[in-house]
Amino acid sequence: MDNTAHTPRRAWAAVALLTLVGILNYVDRFLPAVLAEPIKVDLALSDTAIGVINGFGFLIVYAVLGVAVARVADRGAFGAVVAGCVTLWGTMTMLGGAVQSGLQLALTRVGVAVGEAGSTPAAHAYVARNFAPHRRAAPLAVLTFAIPLASGVSLIGGGLLAENLGWRTTFVVLGALSLIFAPLVLWLVGSRQSLPAPTAQTPGTAANWWDLLRKRSFLAIIGGTALVGAAGYSLSTFSPAFLMRTHSMSLGEVGVEYGVATALGGVLGLLIVGRLADRLAVRDARWLLWIVVLTTMVLLPASVLAFTVDNRVASVWFLALSYVIGTAYLAPSVAAIHRLVRPEQRATASALFLFFNAILGSIGPFVTGAISDAITADLGSSALGRALLILVPTAQLLGMSCYLVAARWYRADIVEIG
Repeated sequence: MDNTAHTPRRAWAAVALLTLVGILNYVDRFLPAVLAEPIKVDLALSDTAIGVINGFGFLIVYAVLGVAVARVADRGAFGAVVAGCVTLWGTMTMLGGAVQSGLQLALTRVGVAVGEAGSTPAAHAYVARNFAPHRRAAPLAVLTFAIPLASGVSLIGGGLLAENLGWRTTFVVLGALSLIFAPLVLWLVGSRQSLPAPTAQTPGTAANWWDLLRKRSFLAIIGGTALVGAAGYSLSTFSPAFLMRTHSMSLGEVGVEYGVATALGGVLGLLIVGRLADRLAVRDARWLLWIVVLTTMVLLPASVLAFTVDNRVASVWFLALSYVIGTAYLAPSVAAIHRLVRPEQRATASALFLFFNAILGSIGPFVTGAISDAITADLGSSALGRALLILVPTAQLLGMSCYLVAARWYRADIVEIG
C-alpha cells in the first residue's frame, strides 16, 4: 500500500492511464448507440427499445452499483476497483457480440454497467487523494477527455469495423481491447493507497455521506447535471441514427465525420473549461458552477441549429458543439461536489453524483425514443430529429437554471479540507 500521495509525475501518469481506461469504458458504453441502426434491423427493435437499452437498462444498474463499489474505493482501493471493473465490462462487451434478441443484448449491457459502475468514482477519488483542492479541475478535465475521445474512437473505429466486419465482431474486438489494461492499472495506480489522517470536523462537514443529500447546493447541482445528462445521453444514443436517417449518411461516413467533430470539439471544450475553472475557482469557488452556466449559454444555439439546418456538414458540427455541453460540465461539477465532503467520502460523493445523473438522465433517451416512435407515422424519417429538437435544448436550458440556483448556496456548504 502507498502511504503518501503520489509524486506529481506519477499522479499525472496515472491520470493519463485512467483516461485511456475511461476511453475504453465509454467506447464500450457507446457501441450500441453508434451501431444502433444495424442492431435495430438485425434484432428488429424500435427506437423506444433502443432508448431503454441505452438508457434505463444500462444507466440504472450503473447508478445503483456505482454507490456500492465507491464505498470500496473510499477505503483507498482505487487501482483494485478500476482493474476489476475493466475486466468485467470488457468480458460482457465481448458477449454482446453473440446475442440473438433485444433482451439478451439488454442483459449483456447490464453486465457492462456492473463493470463500469465503480471505475469513474474510483478515478475521481484518486485525483482527490493526489491533487490539491485548487488543482483538481484540470486532472478531472483530462479524465473527462475520455468522453469525447471515446465518442470519436467508437464512431470512427466502431463505424468502420462494423461496416467491414459487422457489428457483432466489433463488439468482440473492442471488448477484448479493454482486458489488456487491468494489469497496467494495478502496476501504475497501485491496488491500494492510504488516505490522509482524519481531521477535526469543521462546521458544515457532513458527518455521514448521506448528509450530503441535505445540502441545498448539492441537490441543485444534481438537478442541473440530471437535466444536462438527459440531453447528453439522448445525443449519444440517437445522433448517429439521426444523421443516417435525416442526411442519408452511411455508417462509415457518420463514424468519420461525426467522430472527428465530437472528438475535436469535446477535447477543446474540456481544455478551455477545465483550465478556466481551475483559474477562476481560486478567486471564487462558485466559478466551478458558473463556468457550466456560461458554457451552456454560449453553445445552446447549436442544440437548436443541429436539428434544423439542411446542410449535413453544418448539422454534424452543430451536433458536436451541443455535445460539448454534455461533457464539459462534468469536471467542474465533480470538483465542486468534492469540496462539499471530507476526503474519505469523495468516491461516494462522485458515485452519488453519477447515480442521480444516470437515474434521472436515463429518462432522456427513453423519452426521445418514445416521441420519435409516436410521430413517425406523420413525419417519417424526420421524426427522430424533431424528438431531439424537443428534448435536447429544453433540458440544457433547465439544467443551466439549476446551476445558477446552486451557486447561491454553494459557498456556505463548502468543507475546506485538502
